[in-house]
Amino acid sequence: MSNLCSHSALASCTLPSSEQVADFLDQAEILCDRRNLRFTQLRKQVLELVCRAEQPVGAYQLLDELRQSGRSAAPPTVYRALDFLREQGLIHRLATNYTYLACAHPQHAHAAVFLVCGGCGHTQEVHTEDVIAELEQRAEQFDFTIAHASVEITGLCHRCRDPE
Repeated sequence: MSNLCSHSALASCTLPSSEQVADFLDQAEILCDRRNLRFTQLRKQVLELVCRAEQPVGAYQLLDELRQSGRSAAPPTVYRALDFLREQGLIHRLATNYTYLACAHPQHAHAAVFLVCGGCGHTQEVHTEDVIAELEQRAEQFDFTIAHASVEITGLCHRCRDPE
């Protein structure tokens, strides 16, 4: 069963399931090809690890996973791959805990709002057009131009709030 967005039909609005990871990687390769950028094996492998993670993952955790798979990599190499993936809109970085997660909508540029569970770390990207539009209007009132917007809202998911 597919879990596709009704408005995009390309990527899931939730973390990609196992069967969606291959499609997500194919989408990433197509996006990079269209932009005349190299989607190297390391970048692909890092993106795959981020996609398969059940919650946002840190750079050093990714480094450990790369090493466990037999790949020798240094922290700067992993950070460069993460920077590339962020610049291409394929992943997001959570500023509060310096972790990364796959973008639910890599096919178009957008600001992001995340619901982050303070109990288990589960993170959900949510549709935010109204929220971002409101922030842009408020910024205009102060003669301020937003270059990048990312909002992180912490709380408790239903599993942590109502444990059985």
